[in-house]
Amino acid sequence: MRQFESRQQLQQQQQQQQPVHESVRPSAHVPARSAATRQDVDNETLDRAAALWTTRRIRSFFLLLEQPSRTTQR
Repeated sequence: MRQFESRQQLQQQQQQQQPVHESVRPSAHVPARSAATRQDVDNETLDRAAALWTTRRIRSFFLLLEQPSRTTQR
């Protein structure tokens, strides 16, 4: 009986000393880190492409404004 009590006390002490680590699992809606990194790269590429496209459209618009207006004479 004494041995059993000592074993229980030892187990309790070990449980108190060990830090409690909750199981950290990513949720179903949260992608894994490697997938998120790849997605971040894809998003960055798309953002740059969109910015470049927008910049070109704006430049084209201003170039059209700078051109002298053509009056059609008949």
